[in-house]
Parts: sequence; structure tokens; C-alpha cells
Amino acid sequence: MNYPPEEASSVMVDVVFSLEEGTLADDHADALSLAVRRALPWFDEEPEAGILPLSGLAKGNGVSFVGRRSRLVLRLPIHRSASADSLAGARLDLGGAMLTLGASSLRPLLPSRGVVYSHMVSVDLDDEIEFLARCKSLLAERGLKPQLITGKAGQLRTAQGLVRGFSLMLHGLAAAESLAMQEAGLGAHRALGCGLFVPHKSVVAVGA
Repeated sequence: MNYPPEEASSVMVDVVFSLEEGTLADDHADALSLAVRRALPWFDEEPEAGILPLSGLAKGNGVSFVGRRSRLVLRLPIHRSASADSLAGARLDLGGAMLTLGASSLRPLLPSRGVVYSHMVSVDLDDEIEFLARCKSLLAERGLKPQLITGKAGQLRTAQGLVRGFSLMLHGLAAAESLAMQEAGLGAHRALGCGLFVPHKSVVAVGA
């Protein structure tokens, strides 16, 4: 089902940047977060702003290869999107590896078919059962009662220590609820790519 543009979020948007080819460390989320936040000083003032994991990367020999199809996506309040455009052409220093940004475009957030997915949600709990219980509680506070399916456990290295979490799929959401999840996210560490949801085609094993 294709949703018309008028169904798009009126509060949040994805700002998508093309990238020049290069190589990065596999564990680059913290360095990317620091570089983006340094370039956009207002970023930390927006609690729902986030940085999605870089897409289109190829991995091998301990590094990630940035190719022509790779993209940097910032999920931002709409009123910040014009300011983020200033990053076009910027060279971000990710711990000595340079990430060069190309042109930017806007990608609206649209309702899904009731299924949304996050590559990693962090609520500062390592136990999967406790993690699920905490997520259900946070969702219930919003009046949401979707079905939850966890995938692989994951971790990210940061200057403050390890961030742990699980990939997570939510299904059984109404269209408006699926859009609300994309707008608000779940859990902590949005600047590391955690808790940011994207539409998913179907209910399948996550984190594969």
C-alpha cells in the first residue's frame, strides 16, 4: 500500500546524504555521532533527533567500505532540516577516517503496513526478558500494545563504555501508530542509531 504525501509526518523527516567512496572502522557509530553533533551544534537540543546506521556499506578485513549506494540519514525535526543541509560537501573526521558528504535530499516519514523495525534498541538492560518487559512498559505508557519480536543482541563501543541492546520488530500497529513510532523512537542513544524505526515489509526473523 502506498500512502499519499499528505499522510507523511508533519514533525519529523529523514535528511539523506550521498557519500563519497572510502573506508571506515567497523565500529564507527560513536565517531560518527561526535562528528555530526560537532557539525550541528543544535543536535543535542533535539531529543528525538537521531542518526540512522550508515546504509549500503560492505564489510571485510575489519573495515567498512563506503560505496556509491551508501547513505547517511539524519532523522530530524522538520524545522531543523534546512540547517542540516549545510552538511552537504562537508568532510567529517571519524577518528582519522574521513567521511565526505555529497548532496542532500528529504525523505518523508510515512505510515507502514503495521510493521516497523530497529536494528538496535537500548534500554540499558542486557537480559532479553527484562529488555522486552521494559520495552512493553515504555510502549504501554504511550497507549501502544504491539507484538514485539527481538533479534540479535548487539553492542556499540563508545568513549563512555559499551552500549548494549537488541534488534526489535514491532507489528500489529495501526498506520498512525507506526508513524508515531518512527517519529518518537524508543529507548536511548538515538545519536548512535539506536531506537530509530523504519518500515518493514513483513514479520520475519529480525537481525539476521
